[in-house]
Amino acid sequence: MSNLRRGSRGPEVVLLQQKLNEQLFPSHNLTDDGIFGRLTQEAVRAFQRQAGLDRDGVVGPITRAALGMPNPDNAFTHRVRLHFRSISLTNVPFNSILSHTQAVYAQYGIKVEFAGGQSLLLSPTQRQRLSQIDGTCVWNVTNGEYAELLGLGNPVSPRDIVVFLVDRFSESINGCGGHMTNRPGCIVARAGTKYCTAHEVCHVLLGSSFSPTHINNARNLMHPVDLNRSAVPQLTAAQVARVKASAQCMRI
Repeated sequence: MSNLRRGSRGPEVVLLQQKLNEQLFPSHNLTDDGIFGRLTQEAVRAFQRQAGLDRDGVVGPITRAALGMPNPDNAFTHRVRLHFRSISLTNVPFNSILSHTQAVYAQYGIKVEFAGGQSLLLSPTQRQRLSQIDGTCVWNVTNGEYAELLGLGNPVSPRDIVVFLVDRFSESINGCGGHMTNRPGCIVARAGTKYCTAHEVCHVLLGSSFSPTHINNARNLMHPVDLNRSAVPQLTAAQVARVKASAQCMRI
């Protein structure tokens, strides 16, 4: 897949200009003429700044995914809807977390959609207790602070996934994909990298029976360590097949 940059022309640039108008209107009102000129480049940079991405003015896989543009060689066939619940700020800006999560799954024709956000208005007692999530990350959460946290917020469809953003865990981890029955969800800590949410969401989509749980290959999203990566991590064919078979990965 070639990147779109200044000088590019054609129907993909038309789609880019339409998407930019949707995201940035009325500050940028591009003519969708299919010519990637100076104004389109400025609009791309403005969107990248808004999305917490590198402002290089080039539409690569991460910017493409954040705009909801499919890979021209792999159109969107499935979607995953994420709801976010926050009790802490994160070191990585939220827009960047979402954009990098979208980029991982867009490679495989899966569109990650932001379905909504909610700031959990905890009581002082709850906030103090849940500033650190104590307990052990397990597949099937039934009790303790994990269960208390995962039970907070407005209920959502069991076809959707809820991502809880917290300050820290008592364990030396940045995330946990375990959740309660019929409440698919995961938890990500403040220190999680820009791909940590994508990793934990993938645990939910793969399910507890998929093996291997982790893959000791730094290029794979499911490497056991939350790495700071320079390239978009990938999935194996087996992982993609299982993800697309998940009840939370719906065919478009």
